[in-house]
Amino acid sequence: MVSLDAWTRQHVAPVAKEAGLTRKGLVYRLAADNGDHALLEFRARRLDPAMEVFTVKAYVVPAASWAWSYRKSWESARKKAPDASAAIVQWGVIPPEQAAYEPDNVNPLNPNWAYGGRIDPDAAGQAMAEVLREHTLPTMRRLLDRDALFTEICSPSFEFHRGRPPGWARMILRVDEATPAELEELVGQVETSYPVVDEFIAWARTRAAEHNG
Repeated sequence: MVSLDAWTRQHVAPVAKEAGLTRKGLVYRLAADNGDHALLEFRARRLDPAMEVFTVKAYVVPAASWAWSYRKSWESARKKAPDASAAIVQWGVIPPEQAAYEPDNVNPLNPNWAYGGRIDPDAAGQAMAEVLREHTLPTMRRLLDRDALFTEICSPSFEFHRGRPPGWARMILRVDEATPAELEELVGQVETSYPVVDEFIAWARTRAAEHNG
């Protein structure tokens, strides 16, 4: 059976390249000029020896979210491309029935794609290309706009999982451009029911001073 890596090179890489994404292994990346990244990640699942079963997830990682998540090792992390561990929002790419491992149980909680056995690899590839072109890649590009991303975080659709509460997200999305007055307004919106809130606010003030001083 064709490997997932080879299958994505054949069916995903051309579509991703059309949309401006770069590829490294099973991760496809769209980078914005401001340092924010949107990622598309494929992960194999060992559920059936007769089929290649995998999930596909999309992530949006703002530059400041990467900086906050790796603040304790920032000198080395700043040299690396952001990865999904610092995502501020994520969602699963759900297969249509003809490319689903369990076609009678397709939903966001069961996002398993498959090919091999009863599912022709080329047919699954065509289904993937269609979903990416029509839904996933446009959504990734849309959410690289920070205003659109914040709107989604405040009122997330069922399919999206947010990685930060709204106040923290707003700070992360605005800290690199905020004026001193706006920064203090943002500080007042940060949710305080988290153990590292004081550290987060101190980090935000330091980062804002470095970027806007």
